[in-house]
Amino acid sequence: MSAPATPYFSLLGPVQAWHGEEALALGPPQQRLLLAMLLVRRPAVSELDELIDGIWGEESPRTAVGTVRSYVYRLRRILGPALATEGRGYALGVPDGAVDLSVFEAEVARARARVAAGDLGSGAELLEGALRRWRGVPLAGLPGPFARIQRERLAELRLSVLLERLELDLLRGRHARLVPELALLCAEHPRNERLRSLRSTALERAGRPGEAGDASAPPAERRPAGPAGRRPADPGGGAAGPGGGFAGPGGGAVPPAGSGTGAVPPPAGSLPPPAQLPYTTSDFTGRDRDTADLLRTLRPDGAEAVVISAVGGIGGVGKTALALHAAHRLREHFPDGQLYANLRGVRDDPAQPGSVLAAFLRALGVLDSAIPEGAEERAALYRSRLAGRRVLLVLDDARDIGQIEPLLPGSSSCAVLVTSRSTLPELPAALRIRLDVLSSADAVTLLGRILGEARIAAEPAEAAAMAELCGGLPLALRIAGSRLATRPGWSLAAFLGLLEGRRSPFSATAAGENGVEACFRLSYELLDADEARLFRLLAVPDQEDAEAADAAALTGLPYEHAEECLERMTGLGLLESPAPGRYRFHDLLRAFARARSAEEDGPGEQAAALARLCDHFLASARNAYAVERPGHPLAGLLTATRSPGTAVSVPGQGHRLFTAQHQSVLAVAVQTVRAEPSSVALVADLVLALDPVLDGSFLWGALVEPARLMLGLAREREETRAAGRLGYMLGGALYQLAQLDAAEAVLLDAEVDARDSGDPAVLTEIHNCQGLVWLGRGEYDRALELSGRAIETGERCGNTWGAGNARTCHSVTLAGAGRLDEAARTARLGLGSARAAGDPFRQIYALYALGTVARLRGRPDEAIEGLREGAELAARHGYSTFEVFHLGEETACHLAAGRPGDAVTTGQRVLELARAKGWLFAEARARRLLGTALAALGETDRAREYLTRAVELLEPIRPPEAAQARAVLDAL
Repeated sequence: MSAPATPYFSLLGPVQAWHGEEALALGPPQQRLLLAMLLVRRPAVSELDELIDGIWGEESPRTAVGTVRSYVYRLRRILGPALATEGRGYALGVPDGAVDLSVFEAEVARARARVAAGDLGSGAELLEGALRRWRGVPLAGLPGPFARIQRERLAELRLSVLLERLELDLLRGRHARLVPELALLCAEHPRNERLRSLRSTALERAGRPGEAGDASAPPAERRPAGPAGRRPADPGGGAAGPGGGFAGPGGGAVPPAGSGTGAVPPPAGSLPPPAQLPYTTSDFTGRDRDTADLLRTLRPDGAEAVVISAVGGIGGVGKTALALHAAHRLREHFPDGQLYANLRGVRDDPAQPGSVLAAFLRALGVLDSAIPEGAEERAALYRSRLAGRRVLLVLDDARDIGQIEPLLPGSSSCAVLVTSRSTLPELPAALRIRLDVLSSADAVTLLGRILGEARIAAEPAEAAAMAELCGGLPLALRIAGSRLATRPGWSLAAFLGLLEGRRSPFSATAAGENGVEACFRLSYELLDADEARLFRLLAVPDQEDAEAADAAALTGLPYEHAEECLERMTGLGLLESPAPGRYRFHDLLRAFARARSAEEDGPGEQAAALARLCDHFLASARNAYAVERPGHPLAGLLTATRSPGTAVSVPGQGHRLFTAQHQSVLAVAVQTVRAEPSSVALVADLVLALDPVLDGSFLWGALVEPARLMLGLAREREETRAAGRLGYMLGGALYQLAQLDAAEAVLLDAEVDARDSGDPAVLTEIHNCQGLVWLGRGEYDRALELSGRAIETGERCGNTWGAGNARTCHSVTLAGAGRLDEAARTARLGLGSARAAGDPFRQIYALYALGTVARLRGRPDEAIEGLREGAELAARHGYSTFEVFHLGEETACHLAAGRPGDAVTTGQRVLELARAKGWLFAEARARRLLGTALAALGETDRAREYLTRAVELLEPIRPPEAAQARAVLDAL
């Protein structure tokens, strides 16, 4: 019997599917949303956590995992084996022709190819046909953050294609028919400069120029002002300029970049107000007077100074619970947002004010590249962003006044709520609350909310005794109640019998902080051996949270058993689960668990556990490396691992696996090598295996300091191979961050180490990165010598990926040197081998190189076609860095073709992406191109602003490009 035909799916309107003429019943909205997520992300695997976040966001129910699995089960009955389970995720294998969005994108690509070939009529007709596929609002009626984001993305996509069709119709002389259509579109999108410009042109050509003012923008006084009173540039505006696009990627393959200061932040209101308050417990009990006092004090009432309230008390007494309970009730009074930070005041690693300020600035819409380096400058910018805005700040678990002062706003319209075990006498608080334990009645009420009122009513005396035994301490009551809640057959009397003799140390009023420890011991001593060991070792790594695979690695337990232990401890209140499959400690419990580990495990077992965790990280990173860099022998040359690691099957999956936790992984690597210096070879290979992830997402800034520390240890121990690998990674990071001299020095040492240790696969990458350093200086002969050496070394040792990547770098360098025929041949060779290997990374890079060559040959439109193909590949496979490459080169192509308006559109997008990544070089070049394009359009003031800043940024890192920008600036 033949397999059933693949259904046809529609995303360009309500989510629907058909078998032939028969519409399929796809279930309730959330089930259809799940299908939409799988369709958009196919053929990549959608991890379970990603699906849950896309459906519910941060408010996911406890039943989320089961609900998603039931949706998958129902969809599989409709779709059959096309819906496959991959690890803890799902993938949908349907062809592009079975999804209307993919068909639309393919038709648009064909239309653009026709236009590039000079067939405007056929191109316009194809675009019009593609647009007819839209049946309404994309993903209409579906809930959740994923649907909202996709609706916005797809709406922008449709508008951009519609604009292309309109421009083609205008070029074909169809201005009369366009006038009414453009009038409606201008009314629908009143701030779109491109639409207004098209309408003005159409009216002028139709002999009606006087009507152009009807489509003007809203009055100036209604437009949001940018910084220093300047009006923000139109979001569709962009920039470009002559000269090269973006230099090619490196042994990781990215042009020099860095983090800049002083960039102009986006105008207020460009992001939704921050809403950072964590969830509050549904069983909050008592504290009525304290809550009322906080609500009364913190409500905005025209105060002349910032209102500050402080909540103090011993650990576990419920300071955070009270603060969040009150803060959530105050949200409507602070419409400009709520900021939250856990300052980790009682931990060995308290939060640094500068880091907290950076996080707050990001939440307030300031891009990374606009965040100053110093804490004082950050504080000044932070207060400027808060000026006149109604924002509530919750600063949780503060250590001292020094940690808090830089975080206090200057605007009286803001309010601050601080929790701390310290009394913080220097804090100018309008209200101070010192929390005591719960009253006996409230303690029994809290137990009832955890256990159920029926159990309390059945044993009221025992419930009162338990409340007394817990000393009225909410944390102790939650742990004891959670223990009983997991054993519905136990009586309260039987549980009290287990605690005989513990009354004195368990009393928070009598024993202070010791009462908390006694409370922890209550549950800890009832854990079985595996659970207790996992509880102890899970607290050792410097991770904010962990997943079951991490727990299994730390202990050596089977995955399923480790997951069972984690769930049981969560049920007992010893762990929290902030998201499905992830677990974390309350700070007090982490300190208690670490103390137990020091006492029962000792330094040797702790070091061994950290090494096992790094072994797991390395195995997962190795799996990703093998997929991201097919043909590279390095995956087989890394330290052998015991763990199989997390499976990775498609390019881009490794990025999702590590991007969010790369800083934690690096922190654990440092912790591991400090605990046991002999593990330096293991951690060096872990860092090396992260190369594709750091490269594709431009995460180099996080690597520099950890790599320096580990490299120093490797040299002390004369671990030459580890030193060569760490030196390559550190040198590559410094290159990416535009520190070329430092990168050259580190790479020279790494070259010696790699050669001495017989590590030619890594030596290939070192030579290639050295070539890029010299390319960055404009020294083409030296750069060609080194990239040629990388090709030779890679081919000799069987490193086909490294040789192929170096060949494309070689082609970019040839293009820069003006040897265009050689550059084109080399790039085409690289593209052919990349396609044969199924390697999207090298395909993307080769398409970039070919686009650069085509532009330099005077064929910018031909270049743009390949660049857009490369940009689409980059977006599909999660290489966000390479979208910047291709858009930057496309900007230069528009300028070369005499289309400065289009250059402004693409250039502005490059600038936004570069600033979001903190990528100084990309930002500097985008500003140079933008300034040049604006100068060509006669917008002298804006051009001068962009070019002045470009010169400032380029002077220290690319003097030749700074000279190009200055030449245009001087001509204005």
